[in-house]
Amino acid sequence: MRTHILLVAVVALLAACPAAQVKTGGQPSGVEVVLRRIDVVKAAFDKMELNVILAVENGTGSDIDVKAEASIALVGEVAPERDSEPAAEGETETDVPVDAAGLDGKRHIGSGSGKAIANAVTEVPIYVTLPLPDDLDTLEKVLSWAKARVHVAGKVKAGFTERTIAGEREITTPKLPKFKLKSAQVAKVDGGEAGEAFITLLLENTNTFEIVVDSVTWRILIADKELRTKDDGGTSIPPSSVEEYNVSVPLDETAFPIKELRVLLKKPSIPYRIDAAFEARGIKGSEIFSGEARFP
Repeated sequence: MRTHILLVAVVALLAACPAAQVKTGGQPSGVEVVLRRIDVVKAAFDKMELNVILAVENGTGSDIDVKAEASIALVGEVAPERDSEPAAEGETETDVPVDAAGLDGKRHIGSGSGKAIANAVTEVPIYVTLPLPDDLDTLEKVLSWAKARVHVAGKVKAGFTERTIAGEREITTPKLPKFKLKSAQVAKVDGGEAGEAFITLLLENTNTFEIVVDSVTWRILIADKELRTKDDGGTSIPPSSVEEYNVSVPLDETAFPIKELRVLLKKPSIPYRIDAAFEARGIKGSEIFSGEARFP
Protein backbone atom coordinates (compact mmCIF):
# COMPACT_ATOMS: atom_id res chain seq x y z
CA MET A 1 0.00 0.00 0.00
CA ARG A 2 2.81 2.43 0.87
CA THR A 3 4.50 1.72 -2.45
CA HIS A 4 1.25 2.43 -4.29
CA ILE A 5 0.76 5.75 -2.46
CA LEU A 6 4.36 6.81 -3.21
CA LEU A 7 3.94 6.02 -6.90
CA VAL A 8 0.73 8.08 -7.10
CA ALA A 9 2.48 11.02 -5.44
CA VAL A 10 5.38 10.92 -7.92
CA VAL A 11 2.99 10.81 -10.88
CA ALA A 12 1.02 13.75 -9.48
CA LEU A 13 4.22 15.75 -8.96
CA LEU A 14 5.38 15.17 -12.55
CA ALA A 15 1.99 16.14 -13.93
CA ALA A 16 2.17 19.47 -12.10
CA CYS A 17 5.49 20.46 -13.74
CA PRO A 18 5.14 22.98 -16.64
CA ALA A 19 5.96 21.46 -20.02
CA ALA A 20 8.61 24.13 -20.73
CA GLN A 21 10.67 22.75 -17.84
CA VAL A 22 11.00 19.32 -19.35
CA LYS A 23 14.48 18.84 -20.81
CA THR A 24 15.69 16.49 -23.51
CA GLY A 25 19.36 15.81 -23.96
CA GLY A 26 20.21 18.47 -21.41
CA GLN A 27 18.35 21.22 -23.36
CA PRO A 28 14.91 22.77 -22.69
CA SER A 29 12.27 21.34 -24.99
CA GLY A 30 8.90 22.57 -26.20
CA VAL A 31 10.03 26.14 -26.96
CA GLU A 32 12.15 27.28 -29.90
CA VAL A 33 13.15 30.81 -30.97
CA VAL A 34 14.14 31.89 -34.49
CA LEU A 35 15.36 35.27 -35.72
CA ARG A 36 12.85 35.86 -38.52
CA ARG A 37 13.26 39.34 -40.10
CA ILE A 38 13.59 43.09 -39.46
CA ASP A 39 10.68 45.43 -40.19
CA VAL A 40 11.15 49.16 -40.76
CA VAL A 41 8.68 50.99 -38.50
CA LYS A 42 9.73 54.53 -39.39
CA ALA A 43 12.72 56.08 -41.10
CA ALA A 44 14.37 59.36 -42.03
CA PHE A 45 17.77 60.44 -43.28
CA ASP A 46 19.22 60.49 -39.75
CA LYS A 47 17.86 57.28 -38.19
CA MET A 48 15.66 54.24 -38.68
CA GLU A 49 13.21 52.77 -36.18
CA LEU A 50 13.17 48.99 -36.52
CA ASN A 51 11.38 45.94 -35.15
CA VAL A 52 13.54 42.83 -34.93
CA ILE A 53 10.96 40.06 -35.35
CA LEU A 54 11.38 36.78 -33.47
CA ALA A 55 9.34 33.67 -34.18
CA VAL A 56 8.68 31.87 -30.89
CA GLU A 57 7.38 28.34 -31.33
CA ASN A 58 5.59 27.31 -28.14
CA GLY A 59 5.03 23.57 -28.19
CA THR A 60 3.67 23.50 -24.67
CA GLY A 61 0.06 23.47 -23.64
CA SER A 62 0.19 26.86 -21.89
CA ASP A 63 0.76 30.45 -22.97
CA ILE A 64 4.15 31.74 -21.82
CA ASP A 65 5.63 35.20 -21.35
CA VAL A 66 8.51 36.22 -23.61
CA LYS A 67 11.10 38.86 -22.82
CA ALA A 68 13.93 39.67 -25.21
CA GLU A 69 16.70 42.14 -25.81
CA ALA A 70 18.95 42.55 -28.81
CA SER A 71 21.67 44.79 -30.14
CA ILE A 72 22.03 45.61 -33.82
CA ALA A 73 24.77 47.07 -35.99
CA LEU A 74 24.79 48.33 -39.57
CA VAL A 75 27.57 46.29 -41.20
CA GLY A 76 27.41 46.80 -44.96
CA GLU A 77 25.64 46.58 -48.28
CA VAL A 78 23.75 43.52 -49.44
CA ALA A 79 25.50 42.26 -52.56
CA PRO A 80 23.23 40.63 -55.15
CA GLU A 81 24.93 37.25 -54.70
CA ARG A 82 25.05 37.42 -50.89
CA ASP A 83 22.84 35.08 -48.86
CA SER A 84 21.82 36.57 -45.51
CA GLU A 85 21.25 33.32 -43.62
CA PRO A 86 21.20 33.31 -39.81
CA ALA A 87 24.46 32.63 -38.05
CA ALA A 88 24.93 29.71 -35.71
CA GLU A 89 23.37 29.98 -32.28
CA GLY A 90 25.81 31.37 -29.78
CA GLU A 91 27.64 33.72 -32.16
CA THR A 92 29.03 36.63 -30.19
CA GLU A 93 29.00 40.34 -30.86
CA THR A 94 32.76 40.29 -31.55
CA ASP A 95 32.12 38.13 -34.62
CA VAL A 96 30.45 40.98 -36.55
CA PRO A 97 32.00 41.47 -40.03
CA VAL A 98 31.91 45.19 -40.87
CA ASP A 99 32.53 46.14 -44.51
CA ALA A 100 35.12 48.79 -45.32
CA ALA A 101 32.47 51.38 -46.13
CA GLY A 102 33.17 53.95 -43.44
CA LEU A 103 30.80 52.27 -40.99
CA ASP A 104 31.73 52.29 -37.31
CA GLY A 105 30.05 48.98 -36.40
CA LYS A 106 28.51 50.46 -33.24
CA ARG A 107 25.74 48.41 -31.68
CA HIS A 108 22.41 49.79 -30.57
CA ILE A 109 20.26 48.04 -27.97
CA GLY A 110 16.52 47.49 -27.76
CA SER A 111 14.06 45.29 -25.97
CA GLY A 112 10.67 43.71 -26.48
CA SER A 113 8.13 41.39 -24.90
CA GLY A 114 5.04 39.43 -25.70
CA LYS A 115 3.08 36.29 -24.98
CA ALA A 116 3.75 33.09 -26.91
CA ILE A 117 0.46 31.29 -27.51
CA ALA A 118 0.28 27.61 -26.58
CA ASN A 119 0.91 25.15 -29.41
CA ALA A 120 1.50 27.93 -31.92
CA VAL A 121 4.17 30.16 -33.46
CA THR A 122 4.01 33.75 -32.21
CA GLU A 123 5.93 36.75 -33.54
CA VAL A 124 7.54 38.94 -30.88
CA PRO A 125 9.06 42.33 -31.88
CA ILE A 126 12.15 43.93 -30.38
CA TYR A 127 12.14 47.69 -30.98
CA VAL A 128 15.55 49.22 -31.79
CA THR A 129 16.56 52.65 -33.09
CA LEU A 130 19.40 52.54 -35.62
CA PRO A 131 21.17 55.89 -36.18
CA LEU A 132 22.48 56.45 -39.70
CA PRO A 133 26.08 57.69 -40.22
CA ASP A 134 26.90 61.30 -39.35
CA ASP A 135 29.62 61.51 -42.00
CA LEU A 136 27.97 62.82 -45.18
CA ASP A 137 30.04 60.74 -47.59
CA THR A 138 29.25 57.55 -45.69
CA LEU A 139 25.59 58.51 -45.32
CA GLU A 140 25.25 59.20 -49.04
CA LYS A 141 26.78 55.79 -49.77
CA VAL A 142 24.37 54.04 -47.39
CA LEU A 143 21.37 55.84 -48.90
CA SER A 144 22.44 54.67 -52.36
CA TRP A 145 22.24 51.00 -51.34
CA ALA A 146 19.19 49.01 -52.39
CA LYS A 147 19.45 47.05 -49.13
CA ALA A 148 21.75 47.03 -46.11
CA ARG A 149 23.03 44.21 -43.91
CA VAL A 150 22.21 44.45 -40.21
CA HIS A 151 23.78 42.14 -37.63
CA VAL A 152 21.62 41.06 -34.68
CA ALA A 153 22.73 39.49 -31.38
CA GLY A 154 20.64 39.03 -28.25
CA LYS A 155 18.99 36.87 -25.63
CA VAL A 156 15.43 35.64 -25.25
CA LYS A 157 13.65 34.28 -22.17
CA ALA A 158 10.47 32.39 -23.00
CA GLY A 159 8.91 30.94 -19.86
CA PHE A 160 11.70 28.91 -18.27
CA THR A 161 13.57 28.64 -21.57
CA GLU A 162 16.52 30.87 -22.46
CA ARG A 163 17.88 31.21 -25.96
CA THR A 164 20.54 33.30 -27.72
CA ILE A 165 19.91 34.76 -31.16
CA ALA A 166 22.49 35.93 -33.68
CA GLY A 167 22.67 36.50 -37.39
CA GLU A 168 22.30 38.96 -40.24
CA ARG A 169 19.14 40.24 -41.84
CA GLU A 170 18.41 42.78 -44.60
CA ILE A 171 16.65 46.13 -44.44
CA THR A 172 15.68 48.58 -47.18
CA THR A 173 17.55 51.85 -46.69
CA PRO A 174 15.91 55.28 -47.13
CA LYS A 175 16.15 56.76 -50.62
CA LEU A 176 16.88 60.35 -51.56
CA PRO A 177 14.22 62.13 -53.63
CA LYS A 178 14.57 62.44 -57.38
CA PHE A 179 13.50 65.09 -59.87
CA LYS A 180 11.49 64.15 -62.94
CA LEU A 181 10.36 66.31 -65.85
CA LYS A 182 6.67 65.71 -66.48
CA SER A 183 6.25 68.10 -69.41
CA ALA A 184 7.80 71.06 -71.24
CA GLN A 185 5.53 72.85 -73.70
CA VAL A 186 5.32 76.18 -75.51
CA ALA A 187 2.40 78.02 -77.07
CA LYS A 188 1.85 81.26 -78.96
CA VAL A 189 -0.37 83.95 -77.45
CA ASP A 190 -1.60 87.42 -78.39
CA GLY A 191 -2.16 86.43 -81.99
CA GLY A 192 1.34 85.05 -82.36
CA GLU A 193 3.03 88.23 -81.10
CA ALA A 194 4.22 86.50 -77.91
CA GLY A 195 4.49 83.06 -76.42
CA GLU A 196 4.53 81.17 -73.14
CA ALA A 197 6.44 78.14 -71.89
CA PHE A 198 4.81 75.70 -69.47
CA ILE A 199 7.09 73.52 -67.34
CA THR A 200 5.97 70.80 -64.92
CA LEU A 201 8.57 69.32 -62.59
CA LEU A 202 8.08 66.46 -60.13
CA LEU A 203 10.08 65.73 -56.98
CA GLU A 204 9.44 62.08 -56.17
CA ASN A 205 9.60 60.33 -52.79
CA THR A 206 9.77 56.57 -53.32
CA ASN A 207 10.00 55.82 -49.59
CA THR A 208 7.11 54.45 -47.56
CA PHE A 209 7.56 57.32 -45.12
CA GLU A 210 7.46 61.11 -45.29
CA ILE A 211 10.74 62.86 -46.06
CA VAL A 212 11.92 66.38 -45.35
CA VAL A 213 13.84 68.20 -48.09
CA ASP A 214 15.75 71.19 -46.75
CA SER A 215 15.88 73.13 -50.01
CA VAL A 216 14.54 72.93 -53.56
CA THR A 217 15.98 75.13 -56.31
CA TRP A 218 15.94 75.36 -60.08
CA ARG A 219 16.59 77.67 -63.01
CA ILE A 220 14.86 77.58 -66.37
CA LEU A 221 16.59 78.66 -69.57
CA ILE A 222 14.65 79.24 -72.79
CA ALA A 223 16.78 79.65 -75.94
CA ASP A 224 19.86 79.84 -73.68
CA LYS A 225 18.44 82.72 -71.66
CA GLU A 226 17.71 82.30 -67.95
CA LEU A 227 14.11 83.41 -67.42
CA ARG A 228 12.94 81.83 -64.17
CA THR A 229 14.59 80.71 -60.93
CA LYS A 230 13.34 79.19 -57.69
CA ASP A 231 15.05 79.15 -54.30
CA ASP A 232 12.40 79.37 -51.62
CA GLY A 233 13.29 76.85 -48.94
CA GLY A 234 12.35 73.24 -48.33
CA THR A 235 9.33 70.98 -48.31
CA SER A 236 7.92 67.75 -46.89
CA ILE A 237 6.83 65.02 -49.27
CA PRO A 238 4.34 62.35 -48.09
CA PRO A 239 5.12 58.63 -48.45
CA SER A 240 5.22 57.16 -51.97
CA SER A 241 4.16 60.40 -53.64
CA VAL A 242 5.40 63.37 -55.64
CA GLU A 243 5.41 67.12 -55.19
CA GLU A 244 4.44 68.85 -58.42
CA TYR A 245 5.74 72.25 -59.51
CA ASN A 246 3.95 74.02 -62.38
CA VAL A 247 5.82 76.98 -63.85
CA SER A 248 4.76 79.31 -66.67
CA VAL A 249 7.35 81.51 -68.37
CA PRO A 250 6.19 84.41 -70.60
CA LEU A 251 8.03 84.76 -73.91
CA ASP A 252 7.55 88.43 -74.65
CA GLU A 253 9.43 91.71 -75.00
CA THR A 254 10.39 91.65 -71.33
CA ALA A 255 12.22 88.37 -71.91
CA PHE A 256 13.73 88.95 -75.37
CA PRO A 257 14.46 91.94 -77.61
CA ILE A 258 11.62 92.34 -80.13
CA LYS A 259 13.66 91.22 -83.16
CA GLU A 260 14.98 88.16 -81.35
CA LEU A 261 11.48 87.35 -80.09
CA ARG A 262 9.96 87.46 -83.61
CA VAL A 263 12.65 85.14 -84.95
CA LEU A 264 12.14 82.79 -82.00
CA LEU A 265 8.37 82.61 -82.48
CA LYS A 266 8.74 81.71 -86.15
CA LYS A 267 10.69 78.55 -85.30
CA PRO A 268 8.84 75.21 -85.03
CA SER A 269 10.39 74.58 -81.60
CA ILE A 270 12.32 76.36 -78.87
CA PRO A 271 15.24 74.87 -76.91
CA TYR A 272 14.97 74.69 -73.14
CA ARG A 273 17.16 73.66 -70.22
CA ILE A 274 16.18 73.12 -66.58
CA ASP A 275 18.77 72.82 -63.79
CA ALA A 276 17.00 71.39 -60.73
CA ALA A 277 18.62 70.70 -57.35
CA PHE A 278 17.72 69.74 -53.78
CA GLU A 279 19.46 69.34 -50.43
CA ALA A 280 18.49 66.89 -47.68
CA ARG A 281 20.47 66.58 -44.46
CA GLY A 282 23.50 68.15 -46.12
CA ILE A 283 23.41 65.84 -49.15
CA LYS A 284 22.90 67.57 -52.47
CA GLY A 285 21.31 66.09 -55.56
CA SER A 286 20.70 67.57 -59.00
CA GLU A 287 19.19 66.82 -62.40
CA ILE A 288 19.53 68.59 -65.76
CA PHE A 289 16.71 68.39 -68.30
CA SER A 290 17.10 69.74 -71.82
CA GLY A 291 15.32 69.42 -75.13
CA GLU A 292 13.16 71.12 -77.74
CA ALA A 293 9.61 72.22 -76.93
CA ARG A 294 7.51 72.31 -80.10
CA PHE A 295 4.73 74.78 -80.83
CA PRO A 296 1.35 73.07 -81.33
